[in-house]
Amino acid sequence: MSFKSKLSQLNLEVDTHAQLSKNRSVVDGYSKIANRLKKVADTLTVEANKKYLVEQLVQHGGVPVDPETGVFADVDNLLELLANYKASWEELKEKSLQEENNCLYQLEVGVKQKAKEFSEFHDLSWQEWVILKRKDFTVPELILENQRNVYKNEDLYKNYKLTLESFNREYDGFSFKLDQYNQINKLVEKLIELHGQMNTDNLPEAVQKFFNSVNNYKFSRPTLDLLTEEVFIWLKENNMLSKFMVTPNV
Repeated sequence: MSFKSKLSQLNLEVDTHAQLSKNRSVVDGYSKIANRLKKVADTLTVEANKKYLVEQLVQHGGVPVDPETGVFADVDNLLELLANYKASWEELKEKSLQEENNCLYQLEVGVKQKAKEFSEFHDLSWQEWVILKRKDFTVPELILENQRNVYKNEDLYKNYKLTLESFNREYDGFSFKLDQYNQINKLVEKLIELHGQMNTDNLPEAVQKFFNSVNNYKFSRPTLDLLTEEVFIWLKENNMLSKFMVTPNV
């Protein structure tokens, strides 16, 4: 092979290497962008799944999610950030990683901040629902012990205790998975059923009336009229005063 031919071959190899390097740079850029956008999508997907579960709570006594509430008020800002990066991508492709306005970074920051707000809202909605449900099924310790000691209903006592332990275990491990939610809701329904089976016949009439009103708080909010001297003394003697709190009737 002549020197000229060798030189031409060398130039071809150099050009090929340069093109491969350029292609590799393009692929690397695409890969980085894809990975960063996937993290954005995954973050939003987590919160979307949480929102779906929170919306299901209304079917079981929860408060409906208000689409106008503060956390959802500025979602359009995220759509604007997404539109900005889409325009940058369509114009610059992989070079959008170096563009002056850094639209991809702004999108990432915006999604991260909004996801944090979503998460706090969803967590609070869940906690509020659990508080409501606990009011529906919580049995004062004295009344629970009476089922075994006074009424000799060992099965009811054990069933309630075991179901409550299962509820607490599921609640502690809750991470907004649909199967977890379904299991917790089944346990709540079971606890409410067992709560309704608790016998209070041995209580003084005034005390029983007080507890009935407290247990039916959804339909008739108990007032201090029911906290007679007899009831107060009974609650004090049984170390139950701290189990109740006073709120204004507004």
